[in-house]
Amino acid sequence: MPKKNTAALQLRPPATVITVAKGVLLAYFLSLVAFLVFSLLIHYTQLSESILPFTAYATSLVSIFIAAAYVTRKLQVKGWLNGGITGLLYLAGLIVIAVIVLPDFSLDLSYITKVILAFTTGAAGGIFGINL
Repeated sequence: MPKKNTAALQLRPPATVITVAKGVLLAYFLSLVAFLVFSLLIHYTQLSESILPFTAYATSLVSIFIAAAYVTRKLQVKGWLNGGITGLLYLAGLIVIAVIVLPDFSLDLSYITKVILAFTTGAAGGIFGINL
């Protein structure tokens, strides 16, 4: 019986990490598509730009929910936890991007609610996804 190469096995990340990373990337892709659709609607219709903060929150939450459902559908374990982690990683990525792109970006107390919303929405999506 041939021996397994343990060094190669140790270098590969676990399936959970890869699946969660794919889920976060899916959430970013869904957000990007939704933002493009909303920008076209605002440009070509009479919609006001005052709806942008609401559409940004709604788009992010829907993207987190769908991505968390995708992740837990694939993993089939710990739905609320993996979904919540997916939501938190999505938000963490947005914060990193904001720090890089926006020179005057700073975290304030409003991000506590965003963290709670991201985790809760991800957990709900995870519970939904594991029960599909």
